[in-house]
Amino acid sequence: MFSPFEKIKVEIFGASHAKEIGVRIEGLPRGKKVDAAQVQAFVDTRKAGNNPWSTPRKEPDEVVFKRGIANGLTTGETVEAIIENTVQRSADYSPYANTPRPSHADYVAIVKDGENVDLAGGGRFSGRMTAPLCIAGGIALQLLEEKGVFIGAYVKEIGSVEGKGYEQKVSYEEIERAHAEGKIALSQNEEMTETVLDARKNGDSVGGKIECIVYGLPVGLGDALFDGLEGKIAASVFAVPAVKAVEFGLGTGFATKKGSEANDEFCIENGKIGTKTNNNGGLNGGISNGMPVTLRVTMKPTPSISLPQTTVDLTTKQETTMVIKGRHDACIVPRAVAGVKAAVALAVLDAMLIENKL
Repeated sequence: MFSPFEKIKVEIFGASHAKEIGVRIEGLPRGKKVDAAQVQAFVDTRKAGNNPWSTPRKEPDEVVFKRGIANGLTTGETVEAIIENTVQRSADYSPYANTPRPSHADYVAIVKDGENVDLAGGGRFSGRMTAPLCIAGGIALQLLEEKGVFIGAYVKEIGSVEGKGYEQKVSYEEIERAHAEGKIALSQNEEMTETVLDARKNGDSVGGKIECIVYGLPVGLGDALFDGLEGKIAASVFAVPAVKAVEFGLGTGFATKKGSEANDEFCIENGKIGTKTNNNGGLNGGISNGMPVTLRVTMKPTPSISLPQTTVDLTTKQETTMVIKGRHDACIVPRAVAGVKAAVALAVLDAMLIENKL
């Protein structure tokens, strides 16, 4: 599974219940500082914890760098890192080879892969594959921060509960402070938790939204049409399982606005050109304009629920009822924050490399 980037090539390999999962990254400049402990700390932010939304599956997710980094510096060769899978219960998934789970990738994987299909834990479609994505993203974040580019992400909404977001001009420091305090969102944390608990109690699941802000981008990254920065970021973010929509700035909110309400008027602030508002999310014509790049990511509810659902027996071609068993997240949104942040970081890093800004 390869990334859609131009200057860097990211390959994520393995599967949810394989011996190991990992990532290979080609194209990173030589001599860049990479703190392995900092990468590990970032990967740890997506782990299942003792909270109401996570799967009971607990993996240590220890990152092992195989090559590409020596004495804390990139060597210029391919960076390769792995994570061993230590907790596997593949037998939980054997029934789904004949009765695919609704809204999972089971059916399409069976058709595409045939006898080689791997459905254990979701195979290559599993949210577990965001762990190696976060290894690559953790490296990208460090390289970007050296250039004054910082990325913050947080839960904006779970179910019908909406928290504080970038409309309130939140700072990177505010986002990092919330993470340090163990909060998933910038506000409404308790209400969001209750929403997840209610869903879990009823054998159901719930979706939500993640917001991401890129601070400090220079003007001029991206280009028109297929080379737009929006497209590059969106393509990367859609690598995160369960993502169903990505919007920038006001996004779908533009549909109800007039031009006089939506336009970002130019101004001078602290001697620099900026805009009075940031409805366009820091992008014009697919190119960064110097304002923070803001995007919102919508994630569907976890399709693994313990309520009866209709499926099809692929042998008899008859409808049947199933109840999904096993270890599942009642809400994937909080754990997906790290994956979204990683995906955005990799896209921005590629854009910076294209313009020789790194």
